[in-house]
Amino acid sequence: MIVIGDVHGEFNTLMSLLDILPQKDKLCFVGDLIDRGPDSKKVVDFIIDNGHHSVLGNHEEMIIRHHELWIANGGIETLKSFYETEEEIDIDSFLNSEYIKWFDNLPLFIEFNHENKKFLISHSYAYDGENTSPDDVLWGRQFPKKDNQNFINIFGHTPIKNAQKINDKHWLIDTGATYDNKLSAIDLTTEKIYFVDKK
Repeated sequence: MIVIGDVHGEFNTLMSLLDILPQKDKLCFVGDLIDRGPDSKKVVDFIIDNGHHSVLGNHEEMIIRHHELWIANGGIETLKSFYETEEEIDIDSFLNSEYIKWFDNLPLFIEFNHENKKFLISHSYAYDGENTSPDDVLWGRQFPKKDNQNFINIFGHTPIKNAQKINDKHWLIDTGATYDNKLSAIDLTTEKIYFVDKK
């Protein structure tokens, strides 16, 4: 399993990253697939069409439950990616589409076990595993020192320059692809980090 950081509609960068990744059957994304970048629809279609995994990100939650906040935080770019012209954009129709139903069914957590290690993928820091509150795991930016020994948490949400361990059990892999930095991924089998600059 390879886990990929926040894509935010940067489809070309995602394709460049895939070119350097080991060939794997499945990918897992830490959410925030959409908004800000130009190609949210292409990103979502790629994940759906290939049966890859993703957890819910706060941007997907905004599109489901906080429409005005979503529009103000990159939603316009997402809408443009789903329509050929701006004149065709129909927000109400889009908010009732199958895509929104797909977002609404994304889990908060995905577990992956490898060689007696339990990995927990979430959007933000899961300081208490699957007991972490939805608000914290979608929106939280505080990284408490509490260290649950039962899992290694791979997460995004807070952009940093380079993917890194917050502590031995919590690894942050959002490296700000939509902010002209890079897109990163981690291979859970080898624990190797891969990255490409924004395209």
